[in-house]
Amino acid sequence: MGNSSSSLPYSIDNQVGAPHDHNGWALHSGKSTDSNATEVTVFVGKKPILAKTPVNPRFPSNMQLVPALHHYNHCRKLRHPFILKVFATLDTDNPAAASTEGGAPAAAAAPSSATTGDLIIVTEPCIPLSQWLLQKPTSEQLAWGLECVVKGLHFLHSSANLAHGNVSPSSLYVTRSGDVKLWNFSLITPVAPNGGGPTLHFQQWEQACTPDTYRGPERQSQAWNQIENAGVHAMDSYSLGVLIADYWYNDTTTNAIQRVPAPLQKAVQRMQTPNLKMRPRLQPLLKCPVFDTPYQKLQLQLEEITIQPVEQKIHLWQQLGQQLQSGQNDNMSKDVALYKILPLIIHSLQTITGNESMLAQDMYRREVLAMLVPLFYIEEHYQDPARVGKELAPLVSKLFLVPDRGVRSILLNQVVFMTKHLDKNALNAAVFEPMCSGFNDSSAALRELTLKATLSLVPYLHSPSMEKLSRYLVRLQGDSETSIRTNAVIFIAKIAPHLSEVSKQKMLLPAYSRAMKDTFAPCRLSALQSTLQSKSLFSMQDVATTVAPSVMPLTLDPVPDVRKEAFRVVQIMLNDLEQESQRLEKLGTHNAPGTTAQPLSSGSATNSSSIPTAPASGGSSSYLSGLSSWVVSSAAGTAQPTPVSTPSTKPSKPIVPSSTTPVPVRTTVSKPPINRFASLGVSTPAPAPAADDGWGDEDDDDDGWGDDDVDEDPFAKIGTKTVTAVPATALPKHNLGATNSGGGDPFAAFGRNGAAVTKPLGSSGKKLVLPKTTPVGKKIAAPPATKLAMDDDEVADGWDDF
Repeated sequence: MGNSSSSLPYSIDNQVGAPHDHNGWALHSGKSTDSNATEVTVFVGKKPILAKTPVNPRFPSNMQLVPALHHYNHCRKLRHPFILKVFATLDTDNPAAASTEGGAPAAAAAPSSATTGDLIIVTEPCIPLSQWLLQKPTSEQLAWGLECVVKGLHFLHSSANLAHGNVSPSSLYVTRSGDVKLWNFSLITPVAPNGGGPTLHFQQWEQACTPDTYRGPERQSQAWNQIENAGVHAMDSYSLGVLIADYWYNDTTTNAIQRVPAPLQKAVQRMQTPNLKMRPRLQPLLKCPVFDTPYQKLQLQLEEITIQPVEQKIHLWQQLGQQLQSGQNDNMSKDVALYKILPLIIHSLQTITGNESMLAQDMYRREVLAMLVPLFYIEEHYQDPARVGKELAPLVSKLFLVPDRGVRSILLNQVVFMTKHLDKNALNAAVFEPMCSGFNDSSAALRELTLKATLSLVPYLHSPSMEKLSRYLVRLQGDSETSIRTNAVIFIAKIAPHLSEVSKQKMLLPAYSRAMKDTFAPCRLSALQSTLQSKSLFSMQDVATTVAPSVMPLTLDPVPDVRKEAFRVVQIMLNDLEQESQRLEKLGTHNAPGTTAQPLSSGSATNSSSIPTAPASGGSSSYLSGLSSWVVSSAAGTAQPTPVSTPSTKPSKPIVPSSTTPVPVRTTVSKPPINRFASLGVSTPAPAPAADDGWGDEDDDDDGWGDDDVDEDPFAKIGTKTVTAVPATALPKHNLGATNSGGGDPFAAFGRNGAAVTKPLGSSGKKLVLPKTTPVGKKIAAPPATKLAMDDDEVADGWDDF
C-alpha cells in the first residue's frame, strides 16, 4: 500500500476472507486512529492484482480493475440508510485526492486509472450476507433484512434514477445491527427512454460481473431497447425475486416450495416474469404481511426517531426502558441494542447536554431522563466491559449538570456500576466532583441519596477529594433530617482510615461528640458504634481525657439500646486504659510527664439533669462550677477534691458545651470545696446536716439563698457603695452587704483592712441587703436581678470543635 495510506485517519488491520469472496477486494478490519478507536471495515483493492485478475474465468479478457474503479467512484457519492456507509476513500496513486467523511466532495477525488497503487474504502463495520445467513437469523430478522434491501433499491430507482444492475448475494453486506445494505456498484447505470441507458459500461461488463441466474431473459438476449423502455426497476426486480426464492430463504431442511413464506410466493413469481412491464415496483412489496412484525416496528421507530417530535421520542425511550427492565425484550436482539439503540442514545445525550438552551427546556430534560434507563441497562448487560468506561466517562460529567433531580437520582443509583468500569481519575473528575453539589440540594431525599452513593466512591477518591468529602460530612451533621445526620456519622467512621492525620485530629472527636448529643436516638447509637470503630485512631491520652468522658453521660440515656451500647464502649475503653497503665508500669514511666492521671476540672464533666449525683457529706455545687474560670482557678490552689454532694430538689439546668467554639481542656484543676469563700474572710454560717447539699431547702427562709426567687442575681449590685449598718429587719432578702472600694471587683473588700463593713456577714442570723439611697437619703427598692447565667463556652467538654 505504501506510505500514502497513512493520510487516512484509520488503521488497516487483519484481513478477513479471501479477495475473491468480495469481488476482488480484500476485506480488513480496522480502527480510527483517534482516542475513540472506532471500529471500521476497510476494503482494499490492489491495482496491480486487479489489472491481472479476470472478473469471471469465462471472460479472461475482462479484468477486475475497471469494475473496481467504477464501484470506487460511485460508492462515495451515494448516501442512504440502507447503502453501506463510507467513511473515507483513498487512491494511493493520488493521495492528495483522498476524501473523508465531512471533508472535500467526493467528486473532487477522481480515481486514477493507473495500474499501480491501491484503492482503499473505509466503511462502517459489516460482514458479507452469506456469513450473516449462517448465523441462523430469525424470520423477523430475515423479513427486516429484506425490507432494507427493498428500501435501498427503491431509493436508487426513484430518487437517483439508477439501476443497481448487480443484485446478488455478493453485493449485499450486513451491519452489526442487522441491517442489510447495498454494495458492489460495479455495474450501476441510469435507465431511461431515449438513450438514457443502460450505459456502454453496463453492456460490456454485466455478463462477466453478474451470475447468470440473476440475469433476466432480456439481459441474456441483450435486448437493451426493452430494458430502456421497461422502467429503471425491471432488472433489479427480477434479480431480487431470484435472490429471495433461491438464496434468502435457502433452507436445506425444506423443499423449494416451503422456502418462501406463503404471502410472498405470488409476489416472487411476478418479480421473475419474463414480461418486463409486468414486473412490479419494489416499494409496494413492503405491504406484504410478512414484514409486519414487532421487530420491524421497533426498527422503523429507531430509523425515524431523529425526525420525530420530542414527546414521541420520550415515549419510545420509556417503552424501551420498561421492556428491558422487565425482561420483555424478545423483539430487541443484542446486536440491535448494542449497535443501533446505544449509538442513538449517546448521540442524543451529547447533543442535548452540550446545548444550554435545550437543557433549559423541560421537554428535553424529560427526554434525557427517559434515555438513561436503556443507556445503563445496555451498557451493563450487553456492552464489552472494556468499552463501558470509554463511552460513559465523557458523558457522565455532562449528565450531572442537567438541572433535573430525576436525572441526578438515576446517576446516583448507578455509581456502583460506574466504579466497576471507570478508572480512578474518571471517578474523581467525572463522577465525584459534579455529584458533590447534591450535598447542598434542597431536597432531603437527594441529599441522602448523594451521601449513600458517595460511600462506594471512597476507595477510589484521591486525597483532595477525600478532604473535600470530609468537610461536606461535617456540614451534614447539622442537617434537618435525622436519617442524614445518622448516616453522616456512620460515613465518617468509614472514611476515617483514609483521612490524613490532621483531618483525623480536627474532625473525628468533634464529629462523634456532636452526634452523641443529638436528639435522635439512632444517631447517638451510631456515634457510640462509630467511636468504638475508630478507637484505634485515638491515643490513650485522648481516650482517657476526651473520648471516655463524652461517652459516660450516655450510660444513663433514656433509650435502653443507647445505654447498653454506652456501657459496652466504656468497658472496652477501660480495659484498654488498664492495659496501657500496666504497660507504663512495666516500662517504669508511670510517673513520666504527661502520663500522670490528674482529676478533670469541674468544667470538663458533662452535666445532665437526668443523671443524679451520688449523695455525700459535702462537695462543690454544679451551679458554682459555672463561675468564671478565674474564680475557679483562684480557689483551686488551696482547695482539695471532695466527694460530690447530693443535688437539691431542683436540679440545675443541663449545661451543654458549645458546638462551634473550641474549649480548652483543664485537667490539672481540682474541684473546689463547698466553702470556697472561706479564704476570703467571709464568716460562714453554721454547718448544715450531713444530708444537706449546702444550698438549703426552698422552704427555709433563714438560709439566705432561698430558691423562691432564683431569677434574681445575688451578686448584681455588689461593689457600688460603702455599706453602713442598718437594722436587719429593714434589709431585703438575697443581698450581700459589702464594700467595693476597687470598683470592678465584687470581692475587693472581703477580708481586707480598712473595709467599711460594720457587721460581720451572717453574724445576726438575718438576711443582709445592699441599700440604695437617693441624694436626699431616701431608700429605693433594689432593681430585680437576673439569674447568674452561664455561657456554654465557659464549660469545657474535653473536645476540640472543628
